[in-house]
Amino acid sequence: MPTSAERAYTFIRSSILSGRYGGGTRLKEQEIASALAISRTPVRDAIRRLHSDGLIDFEPNQGARVTTWSKVDLTEISEMRALLESFAAELAAVKIGASELDELDRHTDAMQKALDGKEPRIDQISAANLAFHQVIGRAAGNTRLLLIIEGLWVLPLVARKFALFDRASLEQSINHHREITRALLARDAGWASAIMRAHILAARAYDGMLAALTNESSNES
Repeated sequence: MPTSAERAYTFIRSSILSGRYGGGTRLKEQEIASALAISRTPVRDAIRRLHSDGLIDFEPNQGARVTTWSKVDLTEISEMRALLESFAAELAAVKIGASELDELDRHTDAMQKALDGKEPRIDQISAANLAFHQVIGRAAGNTRLLLIIEGLWVLPLVARKFALFDRASLEQSINHHREITRALLARDAGWASAIMRAHILAARAYDGMLAALTNESSNES
């Protein structure tokens, strides 16, 4: 059975991922504790943990708020990811193994399954997308590079950006994943690097929309 702190962490984190707690939302410990029928102490512990995850900011005299990102922040993240993950794909092309390639296929299939149906399941698409990129990051075999890239994988941002995609854009993202996998299977470092860069930069067009959305959430809180 999960502890009270684990329950609080899961509840707050899922609320951020789903957009229930938008960027800039102030987190009130007592309200969360009451909703979960627990004391404020585990809620406070959960908030500290989420702060370490980069999902919550602490502001003087205002307490904890869901992290917000400006368009400049989002553009910088996209550009850094494009640069570093294209390099990771280049390295992975000569190191990746058969089991890791199978993992990539499974994660891409999971994205497709989550897209199929009447309404795309964005949380599942985001989770499978992150898992796909993590496989390549690890397959690159460069610990320091992976540590830097991990700091740029902000799941709530990815989830909220995917929520802005239309079905055609989601299909394009999945097709990019399949092409990246083909490039890695072919051991073609240049191809893998180029399609990874194009894949990440293709989503950059949504940065302005996402920044406006988080600013609206912040202004409403």
